[in-house]
This record gives sequence, structure tokens and C-alpha cells, in this order.
Amino acid sequence: MKLQTLLRWCMRIVLPFVHWRVPVVLLRGPARVSGREVVLLSAGSPSAFITGRFFAQEPTEVRRTRVPVWRLQRLLNEWRDAADLVDIEIDRVSARLLLDTTYLALPRWITSWMNVPEDLREFGRTHRNAQTDLRRIRVKNFDCHLSREGKDFDLFYEKFHRPHTTVRHGSMTMVSPRWMMRYVFRQGMIQWVSRKGEKLAGGILTIKGKVLTKRVNGVLDGRADLLKEGVLSALYVHAMQEAKRLGCTELNMGGSLPSLHDGVFRYKSKWASGLRSHEGFMSANCVTLLDWNRLAGPVAEFLSQTSLIHQDHDGYSALWVFPHDQPLTAETLQQQYDKLDTAGLLRFVILLPGEVSAGFVCPANVRLIPLTAIHEGGPEQLKLCELAAPGLISETILPAVNSTRQSHAQSS
Repeated sequence: MKLQTLLRWCMRIVLPFVHWRVPVVLLRGPARVSGREVVLLSAGSPSAFITGRFFAQEPTEVRRTRVPVWRLQRLLNEWRDAADLVDIEIDRVSARLLLDTTYLALPRWITSWMNVPEDLREFGRTHRNAQTDLRRIRVKNFDCHLSREGKDFDLFYEKFHRPHTTVRHGSMTMVSPRWMMRYVFRQGMIQWVSRKGEKLAGGILTIKGKVLTKRVNGVLDGRADLLKEGVLSALYVHAMQEAKRLGCTELNMGGSLPSLHDGVFRYKSKWASGLRSHEGFMSANCVTLLDWNRLAGPVAEFLSQTSLIHQDHDGYSALWVFPHDQPLTAETLQQQYDKLDTAGLLRFVILLPGEVSAGFVCPANVRLIPLTAIHEGGPEQLKLCELAAPGLISETILPAVNSTRQSHAQSS
């Protein structure tokens, strides 16, 4: 664990020098939601997460160049008017020292964690989505055991982890090097899920203090039929049982993409007690920055299908646009909120295409903002909601909030 911490700090120092020349490219293609032509301004290593959710197919390059990182902000200012959305993938040190602070900052990955329940059956009774998994695991008769055998690592890496990761993440696949995974394994153990003696899934677990951490998962040959049977659910449930047996009070469930719409994140949210930063080497030292000139149109369409979990002071908040093709009623809004909300969010900002009908009881951490109030301007406009009270933030409130923010800035 000390070596991992040292490597993360070394990467933090080295990355600004390794990536001192930043590739910048304009990409054009059909939007994933509407199909109309959109343009993305990308700097750094293009994010498969952003490009894959923004475009319906592989975009074409319109323009490309490279600039020293200290000239990046000037070039972005020159090119940004040609783009609907700006995506910057850069190390945190360069972002903090050389770029504006107006961007919406997203973690590369987000980690979900949970308090280890004293009684899983009782936990299932209070968490309806989790109860379904608990029932299915009992029916399927999955067995679980732990192994520290060196030969099991090679089996897990080649037959379980690598194929599962490749199938699950496609173009976004990043399989950790064997040497790095072996080092992690030596700090912990492999958790196997079997049935009638046949290994069907596995995962690497490590323990630090009172925290049991799920590092990586794997399914035999990446088989979809085993996923449907619930082998991954069995890994999570048995990890909770092992955590309790080993005296741990917290289970770190590993990372997922920073979106409430991400399937892996949504699965973990049924168990999660909160969110925290991911400890991967690149995740800890790199950040995704988003910007736009106009929220209405392509960006709003993108956000309606890809809610974003972004950094908010020392925690995380979420941003989502209510889809324009759904009726904006109190009942529909409540259903969508219940589906997407997760434990650990400081704020959940929902942008509305119109006025919601009476009847929606707004939770304390939710901000409802009409799109017409902030359709012009970039992410800085969204930060105004931090000073507003919970509930609907109208077009008349935002200017007042903005005035308050400006007076605070002048006084400081």
C-alpha cells in the first residue's frame, strides 16, 4: 500500500512534464441523442466516456494541433466558439496552475462505498433493490471461498478479469498490467464464486484497517449468461459477508464512470452509503474538465441522457437535464429522481425544460433550475445555485444570486 501511495505521488510530479505538449482537436459528427451534427473540442487524451456519449458514431477530425501546456488556455479561448462542448483531459497539477477555474470538473472514476450491515436480511428489507439480488443469490446456490494461491492469480487474470473487462467496457477498456495486478493480489486475496465446484467469477480483495476493498472483478470468459444469472451480485454480497467476518466496518466497492446513468454505478448505488475519490494511479492524478458556451441544444440533449457527477468543493454533486420528450409532471419527476438519486451527493441539480406542476416535494439537496434561466453561458452559471435555497430556482432568483456572489467576491 505504501508503494502504491508513492507511485501516485511520483505520477503527480511526472505527468506535467511527460504531457507538456497537449494535443488539441476539433471533432465533428452526429449527436447521440438527436442525430444532428455537433462539434466537440477535445484537449489531451480524448475521453471515450465523453465522446462515446456525445457522438452517435466515430467522429471525424476537423482540425488538429499540439501546444505547450502553458499555452493551452489561450488556444482553447480561440477555438471554443467553434464547438458545442469542450472536453479537457489533463493532469490535476497543470489544471490547477494553468487553466481557468470556470470548468465543470469531473473525476475520471468515482468510488462507491458502504457501511457493512450487521444483518443482510434486515438490510434487504430496507433496500428493495438489494433484496432482489439477495433472493436471486440464494436461489442460484452460489458458493464463495478465498484464495491466496499464486497459481490462482494467473487463472483469474487470463480467464476471468481480462475477458470480462474487455467485454464490459469495449473501447474504454483499460486492463491493468499483470505486474501491477499481481502486486495488488499479494496484498490481499482472490474471492471466488463457484457452483458445484466450477469457478464462475472472482475478484481481488484487500484489507486496510477496518476497510475491505474490492479491487477488480472477473467473470469466466466474460460470459453474458453468467452475468444474467447474478455472479457479480454474488461477489458483492459475499464480500459483505467476508467483511463482517473479518471485522471490517466498511466495504469499498471500487470505481465506476462518473454518471448516474452508468450501469455499473447504478448497480453499486443500491448498496452504497456514499461516494469518494478513486485511488487508481490515473484517477488520482488526472481530471476531466467540461465547458460550453450555450447549454440549450446539443449540450442539454447530452446531459439529459448522461447525467454527470462532478467535484463540488470537498465532495460530489450531480447535474442532469430532464428529457424534453417526457411529460414534466410531479409524478414523472419524482419517478426519475427516485431512479437516479444516490447516497453521498452534496447537491443534485436538475435542469427543467419548463415549469413542473405542483405536487413534487423537493428534497433538501435538490436544485430545480429552468433551462431558460441559464441557456446562455458556461458551467459558471450552474455554480450560482450553490447560494440558492433548495427547490425551484426561477429566472428572477438567479440574477439576485449572481449579484450576491459578486458582492461577496468584491468584499473578499
